[in-house]
Amino acid sequence: MNDFLFLLKEVSSKKSLLRATLNYRLKKEFLEGRILDLGSGGDDRYSTFIPRSKDSVYELFDVKKGEVQVDFESDRLPYETRTYDTILLLNVLEHIFNYNHLLTEVNRIKKSEGVLVGYVPFLHWYHADPHDYFRYTHESLEKILKNTGYTEVSIEKIYRGPYTTAFQMIHPTVPVFLRLFIFSPLYLCDVLFKKLRPKGAERYVFGYYFRAR
Repeated sequence: MNDFLFLLKEVSSKKSLLRATLNYRLKKEFLEGRILDLGSGGDDRYSTFIPRSKDSVYELFDVKKGEVQVDFESDRLPYETRTYDTILLLNVLEHIFNYNHLLTEVNRIKKSEGVLVGYVPFLHWYHADPHDYFRYTHESLEKILKNTGYTEVSIEKIYRGPYTTAFQMIHPTVPVFLRLFIFSPLYLCDVLFKKLRPKGAERYVFGYYFRAR
């Protein structure tokens, strides 16, 4: 019920269901030390949902650091080696064609005992920023992360079922004031669907949440 109320509040605003489910998952994370939100778009839209220790330091970085423009596909990130305890890479990888370079750079600036926390959409519409290249599966993500130096990889499927996935696809066409009335019965349909066909529900994945060391 807690997730329903949270998601209902989020989708009643201008957030997509994909963003809402990610925010709900981030509430279960706990971060400490020095944290870099890479590809953040220059704002802290995710940070308010993530529990953190009082002495943590949260930094934002997009493709520009001051007057320096950084190409995530080819440039060295403007940070020293082994700097961060946690690096967030949320809704970024699908926009990067040369993802091997970026993941290798992330591994360089992350402390050896640090963690990469990321998310990529799967069942989602085309969204260029400025490009939109990929939709990863959990299988491809695991291979990509291990091939770029990460040895401990865990990947979590974020999903509800086919009915809420349908809502995710159509919600931009629905006026904001109608979204909660459409979302609620579809959510309840997926509650029943998951009880009757739990394995079937897993096929309708919004996206993949991953942690890697």
